[in-house]
Amino acid sequence: MADDPRDSYITQQSYEIAALRSQIEDLKRSERRHRTLTEISPNWISIIKPGEETTIIYSSPSCRNLLGYEPEEMVGINCMSLVHPEDRDNVREFLFDKNTEGRILKSRCLHKDGQYKWLEFSIRYLMDNQGNLGEIIAISRDITDAIYVDRLVQESEQRYKSLFDHNPAAVYSMNLDGDYLTANANLEMITGYTLEELIGMYWGPIVHPKDLHKTLYHFNLAKQGEPQSYDLTIIHKSGHLVEINSTNVPIIVNGEIVGVYGITVDITERQRYLEHIENLSGQNKLILDSVSEGILGTDSLGKAMFLNPAGEEMLGFKEEENDHTGSHLPTDDHPLVQAIREGRPHYNSEAIFWRNDGSTFLAEYHAAPLWDKGELKGSVVVFRDITGEKEILRAKESAEKADRAKSEFLAMMSHEIRTPMNGIIGMTELLIETELLEEQQGYAATIKESGYALLRILNEMLDFSQIEAGKLDLHQEDIHLEPLLQSAVALFSPRASRQGIKLSLRLEERIPSTLIGDGSRLRQILVNLIGNAVKFTNQGEVSLSVEMLSTRNPNECLLQFLVTDTGIGIPDDKLDLLFQSFSQLHPSMNRKYGGTGLGLAISKKLVELMGGTIEVKSRENEGSTFCFMLPFRTIQKETIQEPLLPPLKRSETTNEPAVHSKVNERPLNILIADDDAVNRFLMTTLLRKLGHEPKWAQDGDETVKAVTREDFDIVFMDLQMPGKNGLEATATIRQLQGKRKRPVIVAVTALARKEDRDLCLASGMDDYICKPLGANEVKRVLKHWA
Repeated sequence: MADDPRDSYITQQSYEIAALRSQIEDLKRSERRHRTLTEISPNWISIIKPGEETTIIYSSPSCRNLLGYEPEEMVGINCMSLVHPEDRDNVREFLFDKNTEGRILKSRCLHKDGQYKWLEFSIRYLMDNQGNLGEIIAISRDITDAIYVDRLVQESEQRYKSLFDHNPAAVYSMNLDGDYLTANANLEMITGYTLEELIGMYWGPIVHPKDLHKTLYHFNLAKQGEPQSYDLTIIHKSGHLVEINSTNVPIIVNGEIVGVYGITVDITERQRYLEHIENLSGQNKLILDSVSEGILGTDSLGKAMFLNPAGEEMLGFKEEENDHTGSHLPTDDHPLVQAIREGRPHYNSEAIFWRNDGSTFLAEYHAAPLWDKGELKGSVVVFRDITGEKEILRAKESAEKADRAKSEFLAMMSHEIRTPMNGIIGMTELLIETELLEEQQGYAATIKESGYALLRILNEMLDFSQIEAGKLDLHQEDIHLEPLLQSAVALFSPRASRQGIKLSLRLEERIPSTLIGDGSRLRQILVNLIGNAVKFTNQGEVSLSVEMLSTRNPNECLLQFLVTDTGIGIPDDKLDLLFQSFSQLHPSMNRKYGGTGLGLAISKKLVELMGGTIEVKSRENEGSTFCFMLPFRTIQKETIQEPLLPPLKRSETTNEPAVHSKVNERPLNILIADDDAVNRFLMTTLLRKLGHEPKWAQDGDETVKAVTREDFDIVFMDLQMPGKNGLEATATIRQLQGKRKRPVIVAVTALARKEDRDLCLASGMDDYICKPLGANEVKRVLKHWA
């Protein structure tokens, strides 16, 4: 029976079906293997459909661990929505650039918890039958930890590089043999060698020979794992020495020391500064050791930390006890201790300090706090022993008290003597003007001369007292030199005539007619010298000559005054006594010629006060020459003016006759305020002779009432009166009258000191005359104020 063709077809189909089933099984097995691989792979495998949406059509389960999403959540979303906005352009370009296939891209992707993670992925392209891009397979893995580690490594490397390159110190590394492996630019600056020269160079040739052993010792310790820091000297490439501080630290890798790091700082300037500080410290110690004040240094609690030698001596510490560290000041509640602890200054002008032996002394101290950047470090107490000063102050106060008592005594003496002298001299002058017998005229003249002699002694005592006390003031005023010299010479003309001696004056023509200086004191000097010359000259002549010496200053004039006589002269061994106070060359001279011995002493002091010098040349029995030089200021001729008013000063008393002529055409309404009847009578008589009829007041209260009742032209006011004194009465009158017509008030007093005159003028008085009164002085006042 022939084979049926249908059977062959069926058989063929069976074979093909069996083969197809086998292929299907193979495909299923292959799919299961790939699916298993994708599911167990830690990498995230995804399939992306190309296009604008870049939709994920498959996601492996590892997306749970990488991004926190389930695979089903990933399918259907735009993969670009997971990419960090800053990375999207790079990712899109990477996906669709066929040249990137097989390469790797790093990008940040959004985790489900909102954080971004770094992923590293690569892609493969699947093409369709037409050769077009069908699908993109992306394989991604999490590299977040690796990125973090890389960043830490980079930061560490950058920090090390910054520390190495930008360190102000020289930083370098060496192998265990001491050869330089790396170094920054500062090592070039310190050593003078370039980096090319340093790398591979051994450090030995750079180190100064004196420090080679020390440097090798520290380097070996560093090689053994012990960090080292030490100072040494190196030799710069140029040859000069550089002081450095070097720190060596071992380089340890995997527990093994493989080299040594070095950090070097140039300390040359610091060493110089420290030497300078040491020198200053030595100098300061010398200063502290040499000052006379005690200096105590304390900490902030008041414990003594330092005491200089002067303080040790004052406090009674011996040299072997010079360690005072930790010693306390007195008690916690002591003001000094409180000030130190509170950090404030404290001063005490009189404090009791205790010595080491228990004795005490009086001290003045000042404590000053020591602050450093706002922190109280301690205090410095400077003190000194004022026990001796207190004794000196007490002695000074006692001397001042005695000086005041002397001044008061002189003022009282001046008043008590001048008041009766005013009556004696004044009444004697009035008596001489009456008709007397020749014998009576001689008696009266003797009384008058004796009165003036006593007055000169009183004036000399007062001037000398003022000079000794330093209270004598000089006045700068215009001096008309020639009239002043003539008046001084004329004062002694009568006596010179009686003694039969010639009295002359010579004034150099080129001397300016007007100078600036103290004219009254110049006249006083001349009167003393001319008076002495006339007194000690029995025959011959006495001359006064004035010459101008050269001077560099055109506004100054240096004059030399020479008083020459042919008198008894002075022995050589007595010249040194000549200008001493209360000095007479021989007691017999004092008995014969009289005097206090103050005239020349006063003249010398006045000359020196006025900036000049005085000297004497003399030969016994041949005569003497007194020479003094004084500087004066000059004034231009066009500026010289005659004084409108005479200066207010105590008049010189002379033995010239009184003036009888009337000085005013109309009588003045004058009030005499004086409690002494003799003074009132004398003043009344003088004023009547000058054509005036005065009224009287016997005390200050009566004077005030009289002035308020009647308008007076002039009031002669005595200072010492019962009730209101002259000063008080004047002040009351000025206060009561205000701006109304005011009488001229002239002080009439026996107080002859300058401060008395100033006090009178300050109280409101207009002028000042001193007792004993002379007719010429009264006439001057009337002529000036009428």
